[in-house]
Amino acid sequence: MSDTASSESAAPAPISEGPLVRLGWVSCPGERTFWLLGHRQEEFEANADLVEAIMARYPRLDILFTAPEAATRDWLRARFPRAVVLPPPLPLAVIGGRYLVNLNVRGLMILGEATARDRAVLRAANSRATPAVIAECPASDAAGPASATALGALPERIEHHFVSTPAAQTRLLEAGVAAERITQLPAEEEARSTAFMTVIARLLAQDLKLIRSKLRPIRRRLERFALSAMEKPRLRRLLAPKVQRIDDIPALRRALGNPQTILCLGNGPSSEGPAVAEVRHDCLFRVNHVWLARGFLTGPDMVFTGSKATLGLVKGPIFGLQSIKSEARLLVTRFLQPQSGRMRYATVERFGLYLSEPRWHGIRPTNGASMLAVAVALQPARLVIAGIDLFSHPAGTYPGDTQTPNAYTPGHEAESELALLMAALSLYQGELVILSPALQERWDEHRSGSPGPQGSD
Repeated sequence: MSDTASSESAAPAPISEGPLVRLGWVSCPGERTFWLLGHRQEEFEANADLVEAIMARYPRLDILFTAPEAATRDWLRARFPRAVVLPPPLPLAVIGGRYLVNLNVRGLMILGEATARDRAVLRAANSRATPAVIAECPASDAAGPASATALGALPERIEHHFVSTPAAQTRLLEAGVAAERITQLPAEEEARSTAFMTVIARLLAQDLKLIRSKLRPIRRRLERFALSAMEKPRLRRLLAPKVQRIDDIPALRRALGNPQTILCLGNGPSSEGPAVAEVRHDCLFRVNHVWLARGFLTGPDMVFTGSKATLGLVKGPIFGLQSIKSEARLLVTRFLQPQSGRMRYATVERFGLYLSEPRWHGIRPTNGASMLAVAVALQPARLVIAGIDLFSHPAGTYPGDTQTPNAYTPGHEAESELALLMAALSLYQGELVILSPALQERWDEHRSGSPGPQGSD
């Protein structure tokens, strides 16, 4: 969906500003949130162009503003009607943590100088591996040495500082902030937004679940133990009634019954098109579990996911996990749930597919891309694909869902995702049937050498 279309989305219903909000009992209408914490209206005004850049790039990301003054909050609601505007939480780390968890905050930006009251939120963000940045407005840029103490000597971790002047950058360097954590934003608006989004996109692309695991010593040890247990034949046999790992493509092919026709379904609207119901197949691949409640093709042979919720809700299939880090995290969860049934899984990273080539390092494939890579590696005689609509289907993001913005989530990027999909299809040698119109169009363009429409998702 275009930025214009997303900007016309309905404004969220007002959220009460009562005492429970300040205690962290809040929620946003969407899936993920970017939080802008400011103190005065001029700080929000000075950085409005950066907010607009985030909203344009990530229409599926809720924007949350917190400001102490009611008049500032009223101005923000008028200026950014699609955003959620709230008073700041009480200055306790546990309450800041509730904001972060309840709103699923993926990034935090403090506007102007960080105050003593902000440090509770920063501590909570650090404990949850939520990236925190500071965007100084021109007034704080010129504030002098005290500003460097406030911004550069905080014990809490700040991932990045955005400044407007060389003097502000110098003060941060003198305060001990590493040069790679400072960006001086250009004066020209387009260049300023581009420099800002280059950093923000990198931070928002991180897998916070995996980072949090690394930050927690006990969890790290449990994950190392879980992986080690799966490498020891005797322990692996003992664990087989609880969990079984499939280690290579030939073993996966056998576990799936040597399929001749694999139906790969993403979650786009074409996954429930009339033609899909007519496809004869002996193996069904699906992604996550959003399809479960709709009652259409709910018996997959393999489900690709990194979600604990999917592992709990979907019964019976082989689960496809992207990485060894994700495997470790989900194994610990499984071992700590003695009541859960047996789980069979395969880790795509262990297969040594094209996804592991150096050219793709630093790119997070969607689960749909991982699904297609594995399906191609199995080389069935026939491969049928639907529901991979590249977030451009006129019916919306998911079947029957016209509310969720038609766009990738911040962890993924349209251009690199399309390149991964084209690489997978290029490796397939059998009969290919694509029931996703957008994917078929881009595949035809790829084979003909045409670059395709500029800016398409």
